[in-house]
Amino acid sequence: MSTPDTALEATATATGSGGATASAHVPGRDDAAHAPSAARTAEGDPADLEMRRAQASHAQGIVDLRDRLARWLQGRGIDQWHEGEFDPAEVRREIDRGEWWVVESPVQPGLVLASVRVIWADPEIWGEQPEPAGYTHGVAVDRSLAGTGTGSRLIRTAERVIVESGRSVSRLDCDDDNPVLKRFYTGLGYTPRGAVDFAVPRLDYRVTVMRMERRLTP
Repeated sequence: MSTPDTALEATATATGSGGATASAHVPGRDDAAHAPSAARTAEGDPADLEMRRAQASHAQGIVDLRDRLARWLQGRGIDQWHEGEFDPAEVRREIDRGEWWVVESPVQPGLVLASVRVIWADPEIWGEQPEPAGYTHGVAVDRSLAGTGTGSRLIRTAERVIVESGRSVSRLDCDDDNPVLKRFYTGLGYTPRGAVDFAVPRLDYRVTVMRMERRLTP
């Protein structure tokens, strides 16, 4: 594992085809250290970027965002995400089920700058759970928004969706070998709930992920 670059922002888990999770991150400084208004980008003030439910037209943009970040990681010798892990057709089906939220560029229509997915069961990672919960996946932030607090906004958006569904538990997972990312989630109020080994769908490799949980107040 490489030493985190303090100029970069941590991001969270990403969804592979079939709804399962391949956990990885863009290493860097915790979101909590950056107010969203602390920086402006070519897209404008990150705090003003709208986060909204994804439409079918966003499917390729979600895939492209994931692949951009995978190439960025691989180019730095970080073997955590792999280009091609997302299937556009599967992402479209997930969008049709209402599972994805995105930030779209206001100056380049169709360019997805950030994404998050919320689902209501995750047996591959969490097994069968008696208490209803929401499971957050697919968190990704374009490099142009690194260090702007967008990752934290994605997590809080997922939590709002979970609360609005009538559930009071938010669950997610991240690479167990990534202390920066685990600190990021701990700083957002998440508690570790044990590590599990996970086979990445469609690709021939496995990762060990740390499950994390937060109780939400309606």
